Amino acid sequence: MSCYDLDKITSIIKVEGKLVNKTPLRVGSGKEASLEDATDNPIMKVDGRPVIPGSSIKGAFRSFIEAYERAKGDQKSRVCDIDDDEESCTSCDDTSYCVPCILFGFKDLGSRVFILDAVAKDFRVGQRTMVSINRVFGGQAPGHLYTLDYVEPEAAFDFTMVVYNLDLVNNESEEWKKESVEAMRLLLKYLSTDGIFLGARRSVGFGLVKLTEANVSLYKAPDLFTAKKYSLQDLITAWSKG
Repeated sequence: MSCYDLDKITSIIKVEGKLVNKTPLRVGSGKEASLEDATDNPIMKVDGRPVIPGSSIKGAFRSFIEAYERAKGDQKSRVCDIDDDEESCTSCDDTSYCVPCILFGFKDLGSRVFILDAVAKDFRVGQRTMVSINRVFGGQAPGHLYTLDYVEPEAAFDFTMVVYNLDLVNNESEEWKKESVEAMRLLLKYLSTDGIFLGARRSVGFGLVKLTEANVSLYKAPDLFTAKKYSLQDLITAWSKG
């Protein structure tokens, strides 16, 4: 299939900037609290600094693009379906892939999007005491108090994303590439303007993050040593003209 193009590098797009949480952000450590932790539910840290794993960011990006592709509704198998019993995709195969799989990979198709862990440089960690709610009576459940950590709003996390072979040159580009570019353009537009949600407790307003201070480096074959510099808006505009 034509999207099997990662055997060679034709272009590299590197997006760097700051992810800033506009609301409290919580990415849990996924382990029980130790005696050294100040709360029952500590956040994930690296060398004492809050971190958003690249896998968490990539998962949120993929979910956003999957929702967008489903909303278009002009192709029945635009987004792959997962069989819960077999844990495998039931729509994508070696002749046809949906846009999320083309961008983020599939069992036999490599990802063209790579995202580094985002580590906070400027941050404050807060703590909040919570209570479990009894769903029958609608009130607090006695004896169910707990505390959790979160990153206070306006923290700055270093963000780096690298995208291979998604530089749209002209209107003759293949359809899968145009659709993939369109999806990435929408994602970056929302991420830099309205923001998207990451981490836990999103339904109560946690985890709204925006991309700020973003710059783009574009490397194109055959000269992959020299980068052309753009603003993020330049990239969004260039992709929209494709």
